[in-house]
Amino acid sequence: MNATFQVLSYVAITYFFFAGFIWKRINQMDHMQGMMSGMSMGMMIGLIGGLLFGDIYRGDLFYSTMLGMFVGGASGFIIGIPLSILSIVEGTLSGIMGGMMGAMLGEMVPTEKIEALLFFFIMLLTACMLLLTRLIETEKKETSTTRWHLIFLHPATPAVLLIGIFLWFQTLAFAPSTSDLPSQHSTILGNNLVKEVNFTAVDFSYQPSQVMIKKNIPIKVTFQNDGTVEHNIEIVSNGKIMIVSESIKGHQHSEKVQLHAKSGESAESVWEATEEGTYQYYCTIPGHKESGMIGNLIVM
Repeated sequence: MNATFQVLSYVAITYFFFAGFIWKRINQMDHMQGMMSGMSMGMMIGLIGGLLFGDIYRGDLFYSTMLGMFVGGASGFIIGIPLSILSIVEGTLSGIMGGMMGAMLGEMVPTEKIEALLFFFIMLLTACMLLLTRLIETEKKETSTTRWHLIFLHPATPAVLLIGIFLWFQTLAFAPSTSDLPSQHSTILGNNLVKEVNFTAVDFSYQPSQVMIKKNIPIKVTFQNDGTVEHNIEIVSNGKIMIVSESIKGHQHSEKVQLHAKSGESAESVWEATEEGTYQYYCTIPGHKESGMIGNLIVM
């Protein structure tokens, strides 16, 4: 089962479990508990959804932001429906804010670091639900002595559940999404079969943000600048990636391979990697790398 699907399934199941828990206890909850529940769930679901959408739709921040806002706002709204108008408003607004922030993080954070950030948000979501559930249960007027109730209120239960989630998350193998895989074709250069890899630069990201190639096999690289300002792409490989041939728009350095293009233009060259490893590529124009123009070239 895909790791992302497992994570989304976990978030959906725990969210609807918590929503059902809240709905069944509306008569014993005060307004403050209702607002805390709606705001916490709206914010966390919005952050997680926005983060995933921002990573999937890199380069289209408007679209990923709208999706993140919708998911977060709807989550806060659903929690607050049986509680009060104030809980609905607070939950919806918190969800919208969480979706916006999550989408920006997904756009700006490098793909290889999304998994760590997602893990942090999943743990935080679980901790919030455990704390809110415990708070509501301990303030019940009727004291329950069922086995489930005693186990749930045991101080060690949250720690055991969080450790279990941590161990489960370590078993997940996150594969690159289809949007991160390069567009590759074959062409003939001289007597060699060359793979084609197309990079597209926008303001401010690369498509794709992760590329996998084979060592000792030439690849024809096309760098297309669809942004509104000039961009470049540079790989620091300490000489392990070389230019076989290049267009007049390409550049070559002793330890760096770079292509540069103004807005609406493109550049081409043929590269060849001699050693396996992961090599970072980014835009060297000041401020562009820090804005999210970064990716990985994986040589296998």
